[in-house]
Amino acid sequence: MKEINRTIIPIKSGYQPRTLCWHDDELVDWARTIRYQLDGTSSGPEITYAYPFDHAVCSPSGAYVVLYEQLGTKGLILKSGNIVREINRSFYHAHVYEYPVALFTLPDGREVIAHCPDEYNVIQIEEVESGNRLTTRSGESADFFHSRLQVSNDSKYLLSAGWVWHPWDTIQLFDIAQALETPESLDRYWSTDLIDTSVGEINTAAFNGTDLIVFAGEVEEEEILRLCIYSIQANAIQSSCVLDSPAGTLMPLGDVAVSFYESPKLLDLAKGTVLQRWPELSTGRQNSSIISHLDCLPAMALDPMNRRFAVADSEKITVVQLG
Repeated sequence: MKEINRTIIPIKSGYQPRTLCWHDDELVDWARTIRYQLDGTSSGPEITYAYPFDHAVCSPSGAYVVLYEQLGTKGLILKSGNIVREINRSFYHAHVYEYPVALFTLPDGREVIAHCPDEYNVIQIEEVESGNRLTTRSGESADFFHSRLQVSNDSKYLLSAGWVWHPWDTIQLFDIAQALETPESLDRYWSTDLIDTSVGEINTAAFNGTDLIVFAGEVEEEEILRLCIYSIQANAIQSSCVLDSPAGTLMPLGDVAVSFYESPKLLDLAKGTVLQRWPELSTGRQNSSIISHLDCLPAMALDPMNRRFAVADSEKITVVQLG
């Protein structure tokens, strides 16, 4: 796999993108509703929110968007650009780690949101528009700071790439059908919890198709960085290799993945070797859900289904299309 096309889109003066998402074949900065086309043209802004929203996620259908402040407590659900309702999360350490939220579609067609509206360690699944809660329960939840919520392509699994105190980055995995039937399952640690295994700290993770999870982190005792592929069905790590630098955010694409620590790099997942680099694109140093110590992170929009990604700076948006 290699880069087969690159598109440069000028941004509107004074409107550096903050909340960039793919919407079909256009990029939208939802905090201002500026639409950027792949032919280099743009339209908007249509609106500017006074609140400092700096990130956004879009539903698979494209109908809904959640705007939120990564290190804040406030989110805003939009439908076709119109406000549906506000959402919140607990203040507890909210200034330290990324807001947990994901949008996805259930098998019956309902569009839902997974987030933590009440407590940092309690995931709830709700119908997006009505707010009807599908996972109401009582009782205590495991002490886990949920963040970077992701859903597998088949909407079967929910992944939380967060942390536990002291702090220690790791992941939790939930069966969505089980969570809807038995909401208390969201309160328990993952039965294949990797916290106490030889894998070490898991700084970043992402689904690779419907069965595999690619994750990267550091094995403290060995003081090395590792990249692993875990099979959900086999309940086993299928491969493990050494990295020469942190992975940062990952966009898996089958046998390879794009790593976004400092600048994009195309990694061979079996060997950990770098197949291609884009050093001219600055993508920040995020390698955890804990990001309060970092300078402002650049806006990025990842589109693994179409094998492309977009990175914004103060002058332009660069779209890289992979083969």
